[in-house]
Amino acid sequence: MLSPTKTASSTTTTTTRINHTTVPLLNVQNLTRMPSNITIERLEQFTDKQEKMLHTLRSNDNLTLHLELQRHLLNYNHSHSESNLDCLHQLPLHPKRNRTTRCLQLRVGLTETFDNVFCHNTDYPQWLTIQNRETNSIDFNRTWIEYRRGFGNIRNRTDFWIGNENLHWLTSTYSCRLKIEVTDWYNETRTATYEVFRIANQQDGYRIKISEYHGDMEVSNKIDSFSRWHHNARFSTYDHYATNTNCPQKHGGGGWWYHSGIECGHVQLNGRFATHSDGLVPFNTGILWIGWKSDRHYSFQRVNMAIQPKSKQTRLSNRY
Repeated sequence: MLSPTKTASSTTTTTTRINHTTVPLLNVQNLTRMPSNITIERLEQFTDKQEKMLHTLRSNDNLTLHLELQRHLLNYNHSHSESNLDCLHQLPLHPKRNRTTRCLQLRVGLTETFDNVFCHNTDYPQWLTIQNRETNSIDFNRTWIEYRRGFGNIRNRTDFWIGNENLHWLTSTYSCRLKIEVTDWYNETRTATYEVFRIANQQDGYRIKISEYHGDMEVSNKIDSFSRWHHNARFSTYDHYATNTNCPQKHGGGGWWYHSGIECGHVQLNGRFATHSDGLVPFNTGILWIGWKSDRHYSFQRVNMAIQPKSKQTRLSNRY
């Protein structure tokens, strides 16, 4: 059961540097609780236009331009029906392959890029890190749109999420395996590898397909908590969830492939990062792998998720 739709919108305010005039800005996060796919695209446009507006304001100190842009933002598409698809040209770009290096380039977030991905001129298929947790520098309590685009320290490739749209494209274009490395606060690292890993499109809620586990994450090397409990689950965030209750909110706000059971998750790698070496956080809010550490107050010290193409493919045209 999906969460009910919230139709009321709200605004926040900012102050210009010219005369400290307070002007309302659209708060896109509160526009809806369960947006449709078209609404999600429009929210992305609202976010982009608002950020561009603030950048222009701060660089030019032009109040007149600010007000003009603000009126345009607040009125944008409110009078249009959902059949108006004029925003489709601003959809996230699919990865491109460099003709010279034969490597992919991924767009993550608004402006960052991942270069040298899945290069065809290498003899051994590369591993691509898709998620990393090492410090408390990045908050993983994020919206559906942010998880869709990706976020974090992209340049350093630490404490980041590569983006659900990238995950869908990569795992649909390539047959991929997934490797997860988790480290506890005694510096013990365990690994789980899945020979089948695929993420569906946004229309299907970025549903996860995961199976064929092997590794030492749990006592049994054939059964694990992730594929047992989370296979075929849709992705959920606190503002767009596919579970019976708001599981992301119960787990501290992090987006994940929650299941609809009472616990919501037996594995949750986007939870809160512990700030003390005992690894303790509020109940059910941390980085969890219950099959290893059954204490739901525990949060692991480090996590790394990476995918590897199992065979080279040529489905992507040279467009760079």
